[in-house]
Amino acid sequence: MSVGPFGSELDKYASKVDEICVESFHRGIEGEEEAEAIGEERGWSGSKIEAEIRYAWAGALVGQYRMLKELGPAPEKTGLMDRWARTSLQRADLYRRIGDAWLESNPNREMGSEIELNLAKTMSDHLAEPLPFQICGKPTNGHDNERLPTGQLLGHAPLIYTAEFPLSSLSALRRVRGVYWRHHIAGRVVHRVPGSETVLVEIHLRPKFSRSVVGSDLRLFRGRRDPSVTWIGIVPGE
Repeated sequence: MSVGPFGSELDKYASKVDEICVESFHRGIEGEEEAEAIGEERGWSGSKIEAEIRYAWAGALVGQYRMLKELGPAPEKTGLMDRWARTSLQRADLYRRIGDAWLESNPNREMGSEIELNLAKTMSDHLAEPLPFQICGKPTNGHDNERLPTGQLLGHAPLIYTAEFPLSSLSALRRVRGVYWRHHIAGRVVHRVPGSETVLVEIHLRPKFSRSVVGSDLRLFRGRRDPSVTWIGIVPGE
């Protein structure tokens, strides 16, 4: 293992992989936004929009795999890195299956593939644990040099979240584009109330997420194309 002034060769390689993960994640978010905007403009059914959202995430994961292959083999732990990279294709296939199930109005198939997708993501993160990633497999804002504050869920009711963020988050919270959960746009911010030390935020969820998204932490993420745009990510609870 060669070690330079800025860490090992594997560390440097992992840093490039982290950049690819950020790129893929934002491509998925942008694909989801585009599917919703086009669907509303063209009058697509809800099932068609949901399918196109899954196809967008599948495309983002295939793109992630291609970028990883273009990067070349890792200087160390090559077999493990390859196994982890191939999970992108596995999850892409599952996203396509879920999209097909939405088009077929087949809730049993959709639910089964969704469970498989969650398991595949868990396995992907497990494989990533021994690798020196800072972003891949971990919640992140995509900018390692800018740690945006974490919010805390104070209470929830059907379709409504109340959360608290540090007062230093106010400028970012004023530019929140929306709220997401596990790669799905789940809701929007309707109120931001600054206090002496914190900001209270009220989030309205879409009906289909009312029983799914309860988690204790919320994180702020910067947009890739426009860093002034912020997203709130709900971190799934145990």
